[in-house]
Amino acid sequence: MKKALIHIGPHKTGSTYIQKMMQTNAHLLAPSHQFFPKSDPLFDALQRFTLGVHNSEDATNSLQTIHQTAYELGRSLTAPNTLISSEDLLGPVPTLAKIYGLYPFLHLTLPAIQAGFDDAEVETQFFCYIREYQDWLRSVHAHKFRDKKRTFAPRKFSRANGLPFAWDTFTETMYTALGKDAVVFRSYETDAVSGRLGADMFRYFGIPDAVLDHMDWIEPVNVSPRRS
Repeated sequence: MKKALIHIGPHKTGSTYIQKMMQTNAHLLAPSHQFFPKSDPLFDALQRFTLGVHNSEDATNSLQTIHQTAYELGRSLTAPNTLISSEDLLGPVPTLAKIYGLYPFLHLTLPAIQAGFDDAEVETQFFCYIREYQDWLRSVHAHKFRDKKRTFAPRKFSRANGLPFAWDTFTETMYTALGKDAVVFRSYETDAVSGRLGADMFRYFGIPDAVLDHMDWIEPVNVSPRRS
């Protein structure tokens, strides 16, 4: 049975950097492992469907399409092990697109993706980097108000946008929706401080340290370690 490790961010945890690393170093992988291109038409369609879910009605109406697209994507995989990465599979960046809450529809959309891959006989796990929450919240705030000067008040910002004060709700929802064995959480800070963001996920995917040492670790952009 083929396997897919699906990296889903969340947003503001270095996902774009990781995807550039995948693109830059894909040639180093053994034939048994593949980095799946984000520009693939089926993958692009799946991301557009999840980004288009802005309310419960959108989610309900999109589930069959999301399931079918995930099924077709799963059927298209050629390697025994594939790493797929897109934070947009969770939906829009929190606080944008007039969405209230922290990925409020993932309990509907991610199981549809999981079921589509299952039907294509592809075993999936979902991988998330968890960043220190206050730093993550600050980054989301800066993204939302990047053209304006707004003072960052964590609790006020969280309440105004329906965001929790920690990751607990998110992790519990992920476990409930997908099953504990299907979700992997790792520390963003551990990788970021080492200067090799994504390394922990690449190791989990099965890439040996000898290959990691030969990777072109490109210069990070907007990737910062935990604030002191």
